Amino acid sequence: MDILVRNSQVASIYQAFVATGEWLGVDESSMPTFIMRGDLPEHRSVQRLKRYDDKWYIRLCTKDSYRISVDTEKIQVPHVLAFNSALVESEFHHNTLDWRPYCLTDEKIKFTEDLPITFPVFIPTIPEYIDSCLDIIQDMDSIGHKSCTLPRMDMDYLARYLVFSSPHLQDKLLAKVKNCKQLAEYFAEGERRQVGRMKRIMERREKYVGALGPLMEIPRQFRDWTR
Repeated sequence: MDILVRNSQVASIYQAFVATGEWLGVDESSMPTFIMRGDLPEHRSVQRLKRYDDKWYIRLCTKDSYRISVDTEKIQVPHVLAFNSALVESEFHHNTLDWRPYCLTDEKIKFTEDLPITFPVFIPTIPEYIDSCLDIIQDMDSIGHKSCTLPRMDMDYLARYLVFSSPHLQDKLLAKVKNCKQLAEYFAEGERRQVGRMKRIMERREKYVGALGPLMEIPRQFRDWTR
């Protein structure tokens, strides 16, 4: 679990965790690889802790870690973890009649079975987090680090669950983020990739239609892109 804290409070918050006796300070080598973010040097400079029972790991991150501030716009959520992918802001749901992704207002959302959270939990809004990812991607691109990184993976997950191919959603997000140009380029590149994929599918359909018989229809949201 990554917790965003102000630079001036990192040391005191870290010491408070250790003082409880339930948390131990650890180094990078002690953290599970799936929760490490080694994309930039700043990500290796944060404080790390683990619970005595090894069930929880915490990384105290600063503004430099995510290119996002503690004092930015945030939204409150019921729990720090959810069993299901949850869309916090329903205004960005591509289709409110669809069952996925879930909205936090949905009654069937299941959160962890741990003890109820008795303190407020806040996360960045979707536009704020998109700006954060785009800022880090831009930083990595500037130093020639263009490999598959977690911010790029996060953007791809957002694209999948929010359906970035929707012009209506694109307009909403472009009106909210500060990295408008960069996000517009991401949308355009996503459409180019989808067009390429769908063209290859169409070519295979034409090549093997005789042998395989009727094939599945092209998804509605991609039909215009193949024309």
